[in-house]
Order: sequence, then structure tokens, then C-alpha cells
Amino acid sequence: MNRTDFDLSIYLVTNAEMVPEGLSFLDQVRKAIDNGVTTIQLREKNIETRDFIERASQVHELTKAAGIPLIINDRVDVALAVDAEGVHVGQTDIPVPLVRKLVGEDKIIGVSTGKVEEARQAIKDGADYVGIGIVYDTKTKDHKKIPFGTLGIREILTVLLNEGGADIKTCAIGGVNQTNVQKVLYQGSIPGKKLDGVAIVSCIMAQEDAAEATRVLVEKFHSHAPWLSDDHRADNDFFNNVTEKAKKVADTNPMIHHITNAVVKNFSANVTLAVGASPIMSESYQEFEEFARLPTTGLVLNTGTQSAENFVQMVMAAAKAYNATGNPIVFDPVGCGASEMRKHRTRLFLDAGYYTVIKGNVSEILTVAGEANQMRGVDTGDLSNLTEEAIVAAAKRAALNNRCIVVVTGAVDYIVDGILDGANYYESQPTQRVFKVQGGSSIMGDVTGTGCSLGSAIAAYITTFPATPLEATIAAVHHYKYVGAVAARRSTTPNGISDFGPRPGSFMSNFLDDLYGFRIQESKVGHKIMLGPNPDKTFYTKLESSENGRYPAEVEEIFI
Repeated sequence: MNRTDFDLSIYLVTNAEMVPEGLSFLDQVRKAIDNGVTTIQLREKNIETRDFIERASQVHELTKAAGIPLIINDRVDVALAVDAEGVHVGQTDIPVPLVRKLVGEDKIIGVSTGKVEEARQAIKDGADYVGIGIVYDTKTKDHKKIPFGTLGIREILTVLLNEGGADIKTCAIGGVNQTNVQKVLYQGSIPGKKLDGVAIVSCIMAQEDAAEATRVLVEKFHSHAPWLSDDHRADNDFFNNVTEKAKKVADTNPMIHHITNAVVKNFSANVTLAVGASPIMSESYQEFEEFARLPTTGLVLNTGTQSAENFVQMVMAAAKAYNATGNPIVFDPVGCGASEMRKHRTRLFLDAGYYTVIKGNVSEILTVAGEANQMRGVDTGDLSNLTEEAIVAAAKRAALNNRCIVVVTGAVDYIVDGILDGANYYESQPTQRVFKVQGGSSIMGDVTGTGCSLGSAIAAYITTFPATPLEATIAAVHHYKYVGAVAARRSTTPNGISDFGPRPGSFMSNFLDDLYGFRIQESKVGHKIMLGPNPDKTFYTKLESSENGRYPAEVEEIFI
């Protein structure tokens, strides 16, 4: 077998101690091979050498019959004794160059890597593949490694691609299973380098039905994730009449499940109703899977209030439930840069689930993008020197890292596409579309809940239009900004003149009224967003009425 031509896609690492009572080790391995495993690693830490050789010989008969490689963990002597196709070593085992000297040039050698320095060493040593991990926490074996999620995968892939290891095969290991393999593949790639496979242990070895477990894993490995619509597409005709799209949201009446900031629950529920959706506020684990199975249902995960003892587990359970059915999630990591605890939890939440849209202010998106910054509570800190280019660059990183749509909120909102066409992998750096939305009113920042409740509006739109999440997000933000400007104008003194500007109390009621009114007005009122090039090659919003030369909401595609 050629050491450069082997299939690492479904890489089973055996563990005899996990085999359920009443089942045999060899039967588990046989069922896995018969149902799609492409490489076997025999790992035995608590067995005598002679017994190890006997077991390796038995497993090798199975792998040779299937035409797949057998890799022996650590034990070069056992690999030589049974003429296995390769050896896998860890960071404290025999160094790769010495293994090569012992086994010869035709054998496969793999090495575990959990740090970029270890990846560099693997390149230098001439490893044939690297096992990247641990990705998620696992009870498979005792270890002191800290799970690094898909972010850690991308960091190691970057080193391999850029520093001479582009041809080294890769697999992700550590907590990868049937429930998260699609997320790992979708988010665990970089332009020019992707994972070749996943290494799994308990999700096959510990299962009563190893055959079915393997079939499910193989099917998910080779198929699109459920949160990616089968007819996902870009639609430049989406905005021909945004009033009609708002009406469609109301006609569909999606249910929007909120796990949200305690301060904004009432206002978010009212905003959800005003745009034509049905809100439900539930933090009961028992309901998550049932809600997630309902058609046209979306989830808003807002992490502003984290006082519940089981908050982390609750968020992860909700994300898992909605990812399993493919229903969309809007993730709003409120205040995620305010403390080390929140930063750490945000990383856990990002690793735990896939989110169609991540929404936050500039500081929150900087944190999601992995950039150091300090927040003042849930508010943006001093970012006065941050340019538009820097904001957009951070949003692009966050969107591409998480393969989602990112909405950066503020006086100006930015919407950045990271879903693209939904492919798992790109040979080169893809072009990410960026939209700038101006409008609204400064008073929106003075009313608690207006920022958080934008997530409710976005969730209503992307649940109604799942095949066009980017366009739906733009339409939702436009709807929100437009109404904010109109409501602010109406929230003055009766004669329209006020020394103090719009009044917050009046604004709140007018805002809800106008959110509702936007979707019931006649189509002739306009609100048409033209996605066609101007002479300066930007895109623009065209509304039929304006005031002082400015529109209540303006959408422009920018090229940064």
C-alpha cells in the first residue's frame, strides 16, 4: 500500500475496554470495516506483547481483506511483527525519524499534534499524516490537553499549508462523533487545506450496534449538514419588494424560541410579535428537542444573563437540538469580552454549536474573531480609533472561521457573509460579500432591548427564508433600521418640535407600532432595495421617499 495513497476519512481507533458486555472486540471491528471505516488503528495499552501481536494479526486479516491499512499505536515491534501498514506515535513516544529508520520507507507514519509547534516538527520529521486534537473533551483516555475546537484545527492546518506540510494528510480527533462531524468538517478547514478525515473511538467501539453507528457516521461525513439548505443560493431579486418579504414573514408566522437576557425578554417578545412571528421563552431542557423538530422554528441564543447554575449546559443542549434538525440559530454573545469567564464560555458556545447568524457590537465581534479588547459591561469600550476597514476585517474573520453570517451592530451596521455557497472547502480565499446598513436613530441605543431584539427580527426572517439567509438577514436589519428612524421622527412633542429630541417612552411604543405597520402597508409605498451596480460599482437602497436627502435606511454593498 502506497504510504501517500490511503483513505483517512473514517479512521477508527480501537479500544477493547469500551466494547459493550456480550459483544466481542473483533466483531465490533468487523462491523465497522464492513460499514465504511477506511483505516484502523489498533491501540492497546494494557495488554502483554504476545497478546498484542495475536490481536494485531487477527485485525490485520480483516483489514487486508477489506483493502484498508492497519496502523499500530506506538508499538513499532508489533507493527513489524505483523507487517502492519503503519505506526502512529504520540508526542512522548518514539520520534518519527527513528520510527522511519526502523520500519522503512514504505510504511505510513502518523503523529499526534495539538500545537502549532508540534505541527512544525511533524513537517520537519516527514510524517505522513497528523492527528489534530483534541478537538472536544473526551473520556476515551486520560489526558491533560485542553480542547481547542475547530479554531485549533484551523491554526494547525494553516501551519501545514504555509510551512511545507501541504501534502501531509490530516484527521481531527477528540470527541468527534455523529452529532458534530459535519460541524467539524464545515468549520475545520481553511482556504487551500482541509481535513482528510476524522478519528473516532467511542462512537463506534462503545456502541451496541457498531454497524449502524458506522453507517450513520459515514453518511454524515459525506453529506451536507442539516442547517445548510439543499437549495441554498444567492438571490439578487430578493429585494424587489421588501414589504412583500415582511408580509411573508407574518404569513408564515415562524415560532422563535428565545433563551435570552432576562432584562429584554418582554421587549423581545413584543418585537417578535410585531414582525409577525410567535415568541416563546423557554429554558427547559425537556422542551428543546421537541421545539427544534417543529417546522419554521428558529432559536435566539442571547448570553447576556449567565446567572443560572446550568447555563453553559443549557446553551449547549439547545444548540445541539436545533443543529440536529437544521433549524436556524441567531447567537448573540452579549458582553462576551467583559470578563475572562465570558470569553471562555463564548469559546465553549462557539465550539458546541453551529449558528446561522452571529450578531454583536464591535467589541463582541472582535472577541468572537479572537482579538483582544476590553468591554465596559455589555457596552463597547473605547474603539474610537478603529477604522471601518478594521471592523470589517474582524467581521470577515469571524464569519469565515464560523462559516456563518456576522452582523456588527452600531450607528452603522455591517453584515458579512461567511456561508458563501455552503461548500465545506475552498481551494483559494473566497470572496465574502459585505453590506453596510445606515439608518435608525441614536435613541435606539438609549432604550434597553433594541439591540438584543434585533436578533428576534433576524431569526424571524431567516426562519422564513432558510434558502437565502444572507438576503433575509439584510432584509431584517433594513426593516429594523428603517422603522427605528421613522419611529424616532414620530417620538417628538405633539407639534413636532422638541428641545430634547425623541422621547424614549414614546419611541418604544412607536417603534413596535411601526414594526407592525411596515408589513401591512401597501406595496406601492416602496422600500425597494436595488441590488444593481451604480456607476461607482457599489450597490444602494432606493426608497420612494426621503427627508433632507437621507433615507430612513440605506443598504450599500462595500468592497473592503
